[in-house]
Amino acid sequence: MSAPAKPAARRRMPRQRSGATTSIAIADAEFYLTANPFDDGSLGEVFIKFGKQGSTLGGLLDAVSISVSLGLQSGVGLETYASKYIDMRFESMGITDDPMIPTVTSVLDYVFRRLAVDFLDSSACARLGVQTLDDEARQLASA
Repeated sequence: MSAPAKPAARRRMPRQRSGATTSIAIADAEFYLTANPFDDGSLGEVFIKFGKQGSTLGGLLDAVSISVSLGLQSGVGLETYASKYIDMRFESMGITDDPMIPTVTSVLDYVFRRLAVDFLDSSACARLGVQTLDDEARQLASA
């Protein structure tokens, strides 16, 4: 038997955070995404809240938020998470009220597209297949 792996050192968030909360509607369901960066600007913490308290989906989104936040603080990169959650398909899906990301396949698809746009550079977004309407307009203009 091999020795147990040494846990990664956790980089804790500062006591006072300077994040932003985004309100998003996906197919008539309301969600809130709060993203808190570290002092260097990299993403360190995520909260995803569903408008209906006490729902199964709300509880699962809380669990995903905790897991992703702990991973980010332990060195897992946002691009790694985004590559796993983008295009994940489940209800609520469809049209959003975010003009930059007009349609999604699930709330997690939206969350990680939004985080990619806000925290990753354009080459990482391109690798993930994340294109905003602004990106599409630039491509059409240059063609």
